[in-house]
Amino acid sequence: MARALTGLGHHVELLSYPQGAAVDVPGLVHRRSLRLPVGRVRAGPSLAKILLDVPFMAQAAWLMATGRYDVVHAVEEAAHLAAPLARLLRLPLVADVDSSIPDQLSHSPLSRGGILPHVARGLETHAFRHAVAAITVCRSLTDGVRARAPGTPVFQVEDPPLVDAAFVPDPQEVARLREALGLGASPVVLYSGNFEPYQGVDLLLEAAARVKAAQFVFMGGEAGEIEAMRARALGTGVGERCIFAGKRPPSELPAFLALADVVVSPRRRGENTPFKVYTYMASGRPLVATRIATHTQLLDDSLAFLVDPSPEGLAGGIEEALANPEEARRRAARARALVEREYSPRRYVAKVKEAYAGVVCAIKR
Repeated sequence: MARALTGLGHHVELLSYPQGAAVDVPGLVHRRSLRLPVGRVRAGPSLAKILLDVPFMAQAAWLMATGRYDVVHAVEEAAHLAAPLARLLRLPLVADVDSSIPDQLSHSPLSRGGILPHVARGLETHAFRHAVAAITVCRSLTDGVRARAPGTPVFQVEDPPLVDAAFVPDPQEVARLREALGLGASPVVLYSGNFEPYQGVDLLLEAAARVKAAQFVFMGGEAGEIEAMRARALGTGVGERCIFAGKRPPSELPAFLALADVVVSPRRRGENTPFKVYTYMASGRPLVATRIATHTQLLDDSLAFLVDPSPEGLAGGIEEALANPEEARRRAARARALVEREYSPRRYVAKVKEAYAGVVCAIKR
């Protein structure tokens, strides 16, 4: 988003948590909030994020009160927290909705059964209703915003893939990676992403025990999660066929995708379309995904192998994709063509431009 906005000629000042590597975006002023000794910040709700939000919002409030900004573009819970102050300061707010925070909290051990999801829903609704516009990443989130804030303009801007559909990795780099991972000659099934429970990685691990002719590569996860999954794989007799590559930089993703014969999104729940799915589609690899709303709002049976969110369902989909290479190639080709037509980086910038044209109109009213 920052690259798109600066590329369109806007001046952007980005405030983020202190963690993470520096990125070079021409024209971007990147500020970081105060560092606290909370360790690594994981995906999903956590006490670390709640603690980091205190200095983050304090700095955001100072910048909003003293800066000369035309718009406050706030992402996820930052929009919920910033909305009351933006309203007080008469600063137009754009709510960037990448997922449902109340939904995440309702499934998180941090707040399950408590009051936090209800508080988050109230703050989220307030932000939606007082934003000059909302930007969402998928249809379910668009519908959710429109149902709760009918007067707020909503612009759907789907995430672009992390790999260029036309990019071809260096074959020697792919061969080195295969050797480094200790992969054999049998087909490779790839999962990339975090290991949070909603992702269904445990279902895929159980599916691996049923697909004996394939190797499974898991890219991502925290150290403790990887050790637990590795122990589980050994306990079920699939340890030799399950490779845990750990977290890798995005620059290595094309080589991992080139290794794969099948890519998998085993999610068991969620509202937003997974970011990884657009990258999977752009790779031209056959995709197996669970038949739940988070996937079916983008995918159908002509683009992917849609299956029940269970070990048996995932195993059946993987086996079908491997057993029918011609059909798998046809579905993968249609998925890649859809990404190039509707969800490419070029289309992403065009959608951001359209959204901000709507923001300008809303501000002038």
